[in-house]
Amino acid sequence: MKGNHDHEPKAATLSDLRLGQTGVIGSVNATGMVRNRLLDLGLLHGTRVTAVRRAPLGDPTAYKVRGATLALRHEDASVVAVTLEPVSDPEVEAEQC
Repeated sequence: MKGNHDHEPKAATLSDLRLGQTGVIGSVNATGMVRNRLLDLGLLHGTRVTAVRRAPLGDPTAYKVRGATLALRHEDASVVAVTLEPVSDPEVEAEQC
C-alpha cells in the first residue's frame, strides 16, 4: 500500500537542501539585479545543484553548481525553486523521515 511518503520529487527551495542533497532548479523567483545575478551565476532552469558546506552559524551555504562552488545567503537561496532528487544514501534518508 502506498502512502504519502512515496518517492515522488518534492518541490522546495535551494535553502531547503540538506548538506549532500541535490536538487534541480525549476525557476528563480526574484526580480531585478538579484534575478540577473543568480542567473549569471548559472542558476538556470534544469541545472543540478548540491549543498556542500554550511557556515558555522548556518549562513551562507556553499552549493556545487556546474562544477563551481558558490556561496549564497539564505535570503537569496530561498527564491530559487528546486525539485529535490531522490536520496540514495540510507543515512540521509533516515534523517528525512
